Amino acid sequence: MATTIESKPCQANDNGIPCEKDARAKCFHCSCDLCLIHLTEHTQLVENQTRTFLYSHEKILNDLYNKFESLSISSRILEYPFIQLEKWRTDAHEKLDQLAEQKRREIQKKIAEYQIIFIEKTNEQKQKIDLLKKQLNNLSRQTYITNKEIKYLDDKINETKIFLNSIEKHSIKISTYAFFVNIRTNFFDLQTSKIIQSPSSIITQSTQSTRNTRSELKEFVNNANKQRLDKKRSLSVSLLL
Repeated sequence: MATTIESKPCQANDNGIPCEKDARAKCFHCSCDLCLIHLTEHTQLVENQTRTFLYSHEKILNDLYNKFESLSISSRILEYPFIQLEKWRTDAHEKLDQLAEQKRREIQKKIAEYQIIFIEKTNEQKQKIDLLKKQLNNLSRQTYITNKEIKYLDDKINETKIFLNSIEKHSIKISTYAFFVNIRTNFFDLQTSKIIQSPSSIITQSTQSTRNTRSELKEFVNNANKQRLDKKRSLSVSLLL
């Protein structure tokens, strides 16, 4: 009994016209049944596409290699941080000079206010002392002095001593704060070679130190706001009572 071989038509077409030849093989690239002629054409097309792909990607790899070959450390790392720091230093000096001049005028104003009260209060004390001296002279001419009179003189003298001691403790105290410069890097992770953004281990200290710095900065800002609300607290001045 003769064996019948079932044929499949070629699935290729030329400009919309289907091929009438029997298929000879199946293309594993596109899963189409093709005749020998179209299989050959299709094979050449695939090979051309493959060569084009390989050539273009070889060119991409060569370009990438050349870029790495000519790559150098960016000025954003070698130069720009110092430019930023220098700009901050210049601006900080200017602002610091302005702030120092402002505080100098405030201190001078406080001193002028204090001088007026100082002269007034010290003159009052000298007048009181002169009065006590007169009272003492009057008592020295008396033959009898009561305990009440003695106690009165002692109390007044003690009051004067206390007042004098308080003057010696008067002061103007200035509260100053440090400057803060935060440095952050966008470097490689030394373990994974991935680019990460983190504080520089060379510049910054421990995590606890960073937290302390932030805490001090927060305290500085809070104190600055408090000083703006109450200018009298910007300079701690003890005036005469």
